[in-house]
Amino acid sequence: MGPGLASANSAGNVSSVPPAPVAIRPAKLILDKFLALTLILLTAPLALAIMTAIIIDSLFRPEDRGSVFYSEVRISQGRPFPLYKFRIFKTGAIAKIRSGAITKVIENDPANLTRVGRFLKKYGIDELPQLTTVLKGDMSFVGPRPKPVAEYELQVAAGQWHRTVIRAGLTGPAQLMKGTKRGSVDEIAADIDYIEKCRTLPWWRLVAFDLDVLRRTVVLLAGGPDE
Repeated sequence: MGPGLASANSAGNVSSVPPAPVAIRPAKLILDKFLALTLILLTAPLALAIMTAIIIDSLFRPEDRGSVFYSEVRISQGRPFPLYKFRIFKTGAIAKIRSGAITKVIENDPANLTRVGRFLKKYGIDELPQLTTVLKGDMSFVGPRPKPVAEYELQVAAGQWHRTVIRAGLTGPAQLMKGTKRGSVDEIAADIDYIEKCRTLPWWRLVAFDLDVLRRTVVLLAGGPDE
């Protein structure tokens, strides 16, 4: 195992020694760029329809008014970057987040979401703008989800280094646990296991693993059984 990760699997990734950063494999980088550009082109009509729906909803529902996009500073491999989504929050909910409320808590309360936003969140398509983030190189398709700055700093202070060493992802093994009885310790272990795969697997097996995670994510969002 990489330095600093040996004790992680047995102690929730708590270590006083930061592990060495994981350089992104060329094959993984090519996969990211190719898929991101392809999906941006293929989903352009859907993105235009979503933007139109958000604008129309804002015109007729004052509490739903706001910009088409929502941005928040997140951390990827120790570096801050702007994370963009289609806006799913009502005006009051965004004010709560800007005042320090935890985004995920606000997001999980349907009362804080616009009518269009509830639909977008259900199918995960509020994340579509992040394809440009992958194309830019701030994120990968597969990796630990990026945390807001405050949550990231708390994790690092607690000795949880896994988000500092690898590029953040749109999805990952930990996200496939959503809706199960597994907790945060299991999700951290899944992230750490993926880091080790990035370090040790041959490039073709890593690409195959990433493609399988993406397939399973699509099945999960579509509501089918994850085989």
